[in-house]
Amino acid sequence: MNKLDLGTRLRALRAERGLSLSQLEAATHISSSFLSLVESGKSDITISRLVRLADFYDVELSDLVEGRRSDRRPIEVIREGEGSVLASRAEGVVARFLGHFRWQLSPLIVEYEPGGAFDAVDGERAAREMLHHHELFIYVVSGTFEIEVSGEGPVTVNRGDSVLIRDGADRVVNIGRRPGRLLAVGVAVGGT
Repeated sequence: MNKLDLGTRLRALRAERGLSLSQLEAATHISSSFLSLVESGKSDITISRLVRLADFYDVELSDLVEGRRSDRRPIEVIREGEGSVLASRAEGVVARFLGHFRWQLSPLIVEYEPGGAFDAVDGERAAREMLHHHELFIYVVSGTFEIEVSGEGPVTVNRGDSVLIRDGADRVVNIGRRPGRLLAVGVAVGGT
């Protein structure tokens, strides 16, 4: 994800709403000096803060990360290094999207540090968007994970295990002592 493009989109949204940086800070609890750095492309932003901004502006995360695109072609190729990346050191998670956010099918590789977690219940909207699909397929490339689904006890999965979750996961955490990696493919509810 190009920091300058993201910053330009964030600045444009703020301008469309007629907000100052201090007004945005009051509404999102993200410092205006930090927001200024992000808008100018001089700083990275965590997934949770980016999602807080998407929530405030009432836009999809994909609108911020990639911008809106209406060109639908019969075949789309995402070359090595072209996919979007959302990284959050604080959450211990890096998600590499293998397609575009606008696809109904959402393939991604998610790398977790030990203890790293996406939490769709207590966490931010990014986790909800990544975990809450109509159906979510997960293949454990490496590591040991605990997956929680509403109404069920936690399930532990290891390298080589596959999981199909019918109504989305509430929490996925790396419970192993080493970094872990998942291949996840979700079908978004109401996708285009």
